[in-house]
Amino acid sequence: MSATGLVVDRSGGVRAGILRPRELCVPGHPFRDGGGVRGWDPGLWFEKPTLGPTASIRKDLHTVTRHRRSAVRPRRRSTGRLLLAVAVPALVALVASLLPIVLNAPDSNAPLDTSPDPAALVVETSPPVTTAPPQPPSSVENSPTAPRRSSSSSSPSSPSTGSRGTGGGSTGAGSGSSALFAGPGSPWGQVLAAGAAVDPNSAGYVSAMQGEKFLMSFKQWTVPVYYADASTPRQTVRLTEDWGASELRNVPVPANAKPDPSEDAHLSIVDRSTGCVYDFWGAKGGSGGLSASWGNAIPTNSNGIYPGGMGSRGSGFSAAAGIVTADELRRGVINHALVFAYPQTKSGGPVAPATKSDGTSGGGSALPEGARLRLDPSLDLKSLGLNKYELTIATAMQKYGMILGDTSGGFTIYAQHPQSAPGAFTGLLPDETWVDLTKIPTEKLQVMKLPGQASNTSYVVGNRCNGW
Repeated sequence: MSATGLVVDRSGGVRAGILRPRELCVPGHPFRDGGGVRGWDPGLWFEKPTLGPTASIRKDLHTVTRHRRSAVRPRRRSTGRLLLAVAVPALVALVASLLPIVLNAPDSNAPLDTSPDPAALVVETSPPVTTAPPQPPSSVENSPTAPRRSSSSSSPSSPSTGSRGTGGGSTGAGSGSSALFAGPGSPWGQVLAAGAAVDPNSAGYVSAMQGEKFLMSFKQWTVPVYYADASTPRQTVRLTEDWGASELRNVPVPANAKPDPSEDAHLSIVDRSTGCVYDFWGAKGGSGGLSASWGNAIPTNSNGIYPGGMGSRGSGFSAAAGIVTADELRRGVINHALVFAYPQTKSGGPVAPATKSDGTSGGGSALPEGARLRLDPSLDLKSLGLNKYELTIATAMQKYGMILGDTSGGFTIYAQHPQSAPGAFTGLLPDETWVDLTKIPTEKLQVMKLPGQASNTSYVVGNRCNGW
């Protein structure tokens, strides 16, 4: 037996269709499992539409006609029943035609879709993206105490360190394993082509440099680099200079961390757990409480250059970029450009990739901060009689070059301060404050083609590491 009617879905919805025996009494239907009427046959059908929820089915039982399997009970014919027999099918047809319109169905023959809208089930898990208002320019470039290196003729300035390190945790000691900030697109990892353009004034610049002794700062005026992880205690570091920010929060400070004892008091901390480098200038204290004249933080997977120039170096470079590590000397390979400092840095703005300059020198032989130099690629380094560390450094200078990052009292590149890598340099470098590199022929240097000098305005720029 079958009949035309409106089927009550389990969700309480209604659909038009043909009801066949047992269709309404399949397992799980509201009429089954205690929700039906005891002793009723499975062949049930509705004589009038039932739009109420399944909870009201018991109230609508009077509309359900029981059909025995043997035969249908004869009914008494009457005028009222005849009118009802005509009216009910018409009403059912009318409701069935209106339902698709009410429910926005594409046509009256389409089945009613009672499934939820998938878009309504999407849960937003990310906060809305907001853009911070631009920071006002600071007065760093006009400040006599802006981060710059000592002008003492006997003290080269501090270096940066570019290694991830092999030590870490709460002790923070590390000797370095590979260069930071040397990924794709970074100036530190850029290999210079043999035919790369050389600046037309290169010879004049290089000639002026010959009055300076080429050194590597090792035990003074350099940057100790410590390594931290998720277990390292954290603190808020107060910044005493009024250069756009007053503190750095959530800084991991290893138990043995301490700044370089020289006047610049550099300190860098690499946080392996967050991928951030914290750079400080004029640092004081340590794990018991750290403060600094200035500090900033930058992601390790960036190019290591603060876009607003507000790093702990005069050029805007991270102090952890471009230095020589013990692991690199042990392997005999440095896979990045070196950072260097020089007394005659040109006044005015920097050239790319630098974003700031503390240069004060005039004249045609002064180099702008950001200038890149290299050893002549045609030079046969193995014919020069260099020892292992000299050859390792010279090879990097020839392949990647060296980038001017600071004003100093001498012509110097930088090694990671050994206080942050105890014993790591033993047997790799002489036990001296400054390592003599005069066997490397600096007269064979080339100044790569210089871009134009940019504005020297500086300002703080927020990122995920500094939280500004």
